[in-house]
Amino acid sequence: MPALPALVRDGVNRVLRPLGVQVVRGHSDDPAIRPFLPARRILAGARRAGVPVEDYLDAYSAAPGATAEAANAMLRMADLGEKADRVCEIGAGSGRYARRVISALNPEAYEIYETASDWVPYLRGLPGAVIRDADGHTLRQTETGSVDLAHSHKVFVYLPFVVTAGYLYEMARVLRPGGVAAFDVVTEDCLDEETTRGWVEHNAVIYGMVSRHWVVDLLARRGLSLVGSHFEPLSGGWTELLVFVRN
Repeated sequence: MPALPALVRDGVNRVLRPLGVQVVRGHSDDPAIRPFLPARRILAGARRAGVPVEDYLDAYSAAPGATAEAANAMLRMADLGEKADRVCEIGAGSGRYARRVISALNPEAYEIYETASDWVPYLRGLPGAVIRDADGHTLRQTETGSVDLAHSHKVFVYLPFVVTAGYLYEMARVLRPGGVAAFDVVTEDCLDEETTRGWVEHNAVIYGMVSRHWVVDLLARRGLSLVGSHFEPLSGGWTELLVFVRN
């Protein structure tokens, strides 16, 4: 039986979850977001395996090469050349996407909003890393119209709708003219019969669907146009990476 503090924490988290807030100890104990893996264990596993963290995590999720494929697809559609002054990532986690973006775009500043405190010391070592205070729903320390690329991967699929919507507002706010927003969500195009049945049978309550049409319309009203998409594997199904550019 779980200890009393754990029971209390789980109860509090059930109440706070719709607000995009949680009580954590080291890493999340909330059953709704267990896919976020603890830094110490993942880094140790990658060292033992003698492989980069992104390769270790891809193998862990039975999707070898998925990180590189998604990052390359995003960079190709973003078409930012070989230089971006400022990049912002929501939920950088292990830094597996950050390292590829930094290598490709050589940003002067790479802003990171990460709520998992155990990963933050590791992320500080990335070239140009600027660790922001993450409140779990805004980019409040990033200036309006200051960012060339705002991106997020394997984050919005786990968040309540209102938190995802808030982040989309914020991504649109911080982009400069010509800037790019990229993120993946579970859209209606991801949910074929096989995927839906599998998630129902396995009670995959951690995932949330967001209408692709709604996302495109929301960002269009804020001056962003969809330039492309890319499907990525997600634990028995798919998620869709959407890439937008500010007009």
